[in-house]
Amino acid sequence: MRASIYIRVSTDHAEQKLSPEHQLATCHEYADELGFKSDETLVYNDAGISGTEMDTRPEVQRLLADARAGRFDAILFTAISRFARDLSDALAMRKKLESVYGIRLISVEEGYDSAIDGRNSEMVFTVHAMMAAHKSQEMSKAIRRGLRQSAKTGRHIGNLPPYGYTKTSDKRLVSDPETAPIIHEIFVLYLSGFGSQTIAEELNKRQVPTHHQRENKDGSMWQASTIVAILRNRAYVGDIVASIWRTDVDIEQSRMADRKVKRQQQRDSDDWVIVEKAHEGIVDEETFLAVQRMMDQKSTNKGVKRNTNALSGMMKCAECGGSMVVRASGKRHGETTYKYVECLAVRRIGKNACTNHAKHNYYEILDAVVAPLRAYAASPESMRELTERITGFTTGGKVKSKISQVEKMLNANKKQQLKLIKLATDEMFSMDVIFTKQTDLKREADTLEAELVRLHALENQQSELLERTSEIGEILNIFDHMEEYDTLTVRMAFSSLIDRIDFTEDKRVQVVYKWDAESFALLNTSLM
Repeated sequence: MRASIYIRVSTDHAEQKLSPEHQLATCHEYADELGFKSDETLVYNDAGISGTEMDTRPEVQRLLADARAGRFDAILFTAISRFARDLSDALAMRKKLESVYGIRLISVEEGYDSAIDGRNSEMVFTVHAMMAAHKSQEMSKAIRRGLRQSAKTGRHIGNLPPYGYTKTSDKRLVSDPETAPIIHEIFVLYLSGFGSQTIAEELNKRQVPTHHQRENKDGSMWQASTIVAILRNRAYVGDIVASIWRTDVDIEQSRMADRKVKRQQQRDSDDWVIVEKAHEGIVDEETFLAVQRMMDQKSTNKGVKRNTNALSGMMKCAECGGSMVVRASGKRHGETTYKYVECLAVRRIGKNACTNHAKHNYYEILDAVVAPLRAYAASPESMRELTERITGFTTGGKVKSKISQVEKMLNANKKQQLKLIKLATDEMFSMDVIFTKQTDLKREADTLEAELVRLHALENQQSELLERTSEIGEILNIFDHMEEYDTLTVRMAFSSLIDRIDFTEDKRVQVVYKWDAESFALLNTSLM
């Protein structure tokens, strides 16, 4: 039997660096005892990744794909806590691997083995999975408490010190003579009237290395958001402000994506850990406060229009693969403010970040996207054609009549087999002739039964598609009366129908829908 091995540690800390090798050696030794064969391609290593987030574990996804393809017969892991620390994930993975893919699960420490009676207890697996989940939660609480206490003593609790500082062995921040002048210059430039985007472009033009470039030697560039984060950071006046953010489920985004989406959200200021004058500042308090007043004033002037983008998350740049964002123009000589769509990379970094420099009127794009959807909703004939095309294309016509025809053929086959039994009893033909005919009839019956299973599956699929078509019709009706719905409802309606909207550098805009291209060819057309 071919055995795969799954190993994981939740951090890359020095004290755990030997853990992957230890897990691998343990599993290899156990596999050898059981007589399994394995190789490097069947080792799945999620080192440095949390066990509570299944979606972010790439090796788990590769493991599932290989299990489905039948590349191995069993999977070994040192402990259930290495396998998963979320109870629902552990149970779902166990069910899929064992029941759906037929994979044997073996946990070395707990002695769990799905192929051996007495050691394949579902209760044992569940109890250990519950303990792993509880341990994970308690560890997270302890880590958070430890970080808060460390921050209260004036220590920097992040992995990397803020740009402009270095970190001593006892985790205290000290000014970096090489990068601190850059921080001071950023504050001075902003007070002089330069915006965050202009400052980022100036630093990129001078090839000033970013934090990531200095640490990882990558090709990252300064962005406007990086400049804003620096200007808002009280570390540069000598204060430590920690425990500001927490990671929570974003309900609105989760509904739109139909999966759990986590976002960083700001805690109440009463929960922050603030230590004043914990280290030497790079800018003085007066300069910092003046910058904050300027930034607050600019933020107030922006208004709330940026939050009403009904196509948020769907607009993509076809050149760099990044997002397209909606920005509002400033009023000039009494003109009305309008919105335009542009590449996020160009907006944040500058024209060198992407070749797509085209800008589009947001309201024209919105009208162009809505128009075909509204036309479809307003036409009963189009909806009827939609239903016929989607069910006819998928099932190939009248499934019920085909099912009836196959059932009749199968009944006739069974009657012939019964006649053969009677002929054998009456000894009218030799047993060799009867056996040959019986074999042919059995082969034919197997083929007919397989075809019947296939047709019933198509019938169920047809039913599901009809239901889906009905749902699409209801969603399309929203666009026929769009003014009656709030922005969130309209945005969710868009996201249920549209996969993405591609923008090219030559100003072409293409809508890609979530349904089948052939069945819905009427809507899959370029807007511009």
